[in-house]
Amino acid sequence: MSQVYLLRHAKAVWPSPGQKDFDRVLDKDGIEAAEVLGKELRRSGLKPEIVLCSPAIRARQTLEYVDIEPPFILEESEKLYSAGPDAYLMAIRLTGLKHEAANSVMLVGHNPMMEELATALAGRGNPPSHPTFVAGFPTAGLAVIQFDVPLAEIRPGTGTLHAFFSPSEHL
Repeated sequence: MSQVYLLRHAKAVWPSPGQKDFDRVLDKDGIEAAEVLGKELRRSGLKPEIVLCSPAIRARQTLEYVDIEPPFILEESEKLYSAGPDAYLMAIRLTGLKHEAANSVMLVGHNPMMEELATALAGRGNPPSHPTFVAGFPTAGLAVIQFDVPLAEIRPGTGTLHAFFSPSEHL
């Protein structure tokens, strides 16, 4: 069994004039939400073996404040900033090929890709998790999707939504 964690970056400040979107930082609420999510992950015993993170500052800061319990392998992926949900899925599969023994991967990225990928992957799921997820993928939201196949073999519609965490529910 494998698990995919899809984490949308936490709330960021709006860009100031001349500032690149890439350089946006988390705001106070975003920092707090990421910290709350980290506590919830540790409480739940959920821990990815590999983390693929967008290089955008707000994504890297989200990962920093979530403070995932080590050890884990961290890789930055430009595709998680600039590409669509198909590239996100390909990143998962390639990670499975590169790290054959790994059973879990977390992607730290952006919407609308996170919402589109989660919807595509989770063909089945835990009904109590669906209302939050169907209402949209909030900042600092985390979908945990389980599969009966290795990471390299994941396909749309074959996952089960195991859980969906929204830090705003705990703030």
